[in-house]
Parts: sequence; C-alpha cells; structure tokens
Amino acid sequence: MLSMKIYDIPQATKITINMVHKNNSYTVEATVLTRYGDGILITPITCEGEPIDFCYNNANFEYTENYSGIKHTFVADTISRVDFSGSDFHVIIGREFIFSNNSRKAERFSVELMGTALINQRTPTSIIIHDISMRGFSLLLGKNVEMNPGDRLKVTFNRLDKAGRITMEGVVVRRFHVGGYEAAGCELEVTSPLLLGFIMDKKMQKSKAS
Repeated sequence: MLSMKIYDIPQATKITINMVHKNNSYTVEATVLTRYGDGILITPITCEGEPIDFCYNNANFEYTENYSGIKHTFVADTISRVDFSGSDFHVIIGREFIFSNNSRKAERFSVELMGTALINQRTPTSIIIHDISMRGFSLLLGKNVEMNPGDRLKVTFNRLDKAGRITMEGVVVRRFHVGGYEAAGCELEVTSPLLLGFIMDKKMQKSKAS
C-alpha cells in the first residue's frame, strides 16, 4: 500500500493534533492552508495561550478522505513556527503511518519490556509487555494474576533507549498462553504521541532488520 504524502492533504482541511510539548500532552486544532516545501503550512497553534516554537517527533493527527472515508494517520517529525508574509504560522513535516496489508490485523512488533498494569483502576500488578500494534498489545502475566476479558487496564512502562514513561490504556479481550506463560490480549483504547512514536520506532527497527 502506497503512503499518502502529507502535502497532499487538501487546503482548508481541519485537523486535530495530539502532541506532547514541554512534557505535557495537548490536543490542538488547526487548518491546512497550503503545501510548504515537503510539508504543510497550517494556522498558528498554541499551548496554554502561547505559540509553540518547535516540536520534534511528539505529535500525530488523522485525516479522513471525504469521498472514500479512508482514514490516514500521520506522524509529525517536526512542527515549527514560521514567519509567512509577516504573520506567524506553523509548518508540519511528517509522514503517514502505514498499517500492514492485512486489513483485519495491524502489524505487531515485539517489545519484551517490564511494566505495571493497573486493573480496573484498583489492582496494580507487574507485567511484561510481549508485543504491540496500532490496535492492541499483549501482556505476559504472573501465575496468580487475575486478569479477565472485559477488565480495563492502564499500563505504564519505560522505554530502554530514551527517558520518559509511556502510558497506554485498553481492555482485555482474551486470555491465552505464550510458551509456559499466561498471557492476555488487549485492545488499545487510549494512545498518545509518545506511544505512537514508540510504535513507529519499532516499525523502523523491524524494517531495518529485515
């Protein structure tokens, strides 16, 4: 499947950007004005009333084609402030995140990191994140962990290569075994720019290794 170029998003398209700026998460609205080099020029965006100067690899947004209904997820490599004709605007440089060709399942990436899962907002337990995709994740569990289909989870973990703690939320959809371990398959419900960036890094690592 060929990816859509970010500068092919039509003018006047309204987008909702999820981003992390100065270690805080924000959701901001903007309108695509025109192509700008390899990116798009958008209306100015602010966080807590202040225009941002620069955001690196910590933002994403979706665009849905009006006629076909096809949804595209874009990862912003950079969002930068520019002076355009004497006024402040922002430019987004980025690329589309491509799912696997299998329309029913998103491509999965091995993780094998330790983390903590909060079950139904009351029971914390240590887990190992086995793998992850844009649509879900699976966990390896201890023998005495009670985690059943329908349970809601808040999972936090530290990535090895960068500082910062990543949080994801989901619901358990099945129990199974991986080798001799109990495991739980979960549907991802709440994502973030940090999590999306982590999945993108896993995708690139897998591409380089293949």
